[in-house]
Amino acid sequence: MSDHSRVVVIGGGMFGVSILYHLALEGWTDTLLIEKGELTSGSTWHAAGQCPNFVGSLSLAHIHHYATRLYPELGERTGQTAGWHGCGGLRLAY
Repeated sequence: MSDHSRVVVIGGGMFGVSILYHLALEGWTDTLLIEKGELTSGSTWHAAGQCPNFVGSLSLAHIHHYATRLYPELGERTGQTAGWHGCGGLRLAY
């Protein structure tokens, strides 16, 4: 391991891993990910891969929309399936 990194990402959850993945796609090799436990074992694991489109902010809605398009492509790009199963949803107001 190098003693210098251009980018250091702290946290191996969905956002941290995604940032590192997208930097690698852009050709960045001098990056480092620091995670205190196992990758995606915290809040990301507890979310069970849910990507609802009815989130509290437009920014998160854009991220979720991008993710639902990215997950099916990951198998082709990496050779490993993401296990993504898109399904519908229904939200009722009472």
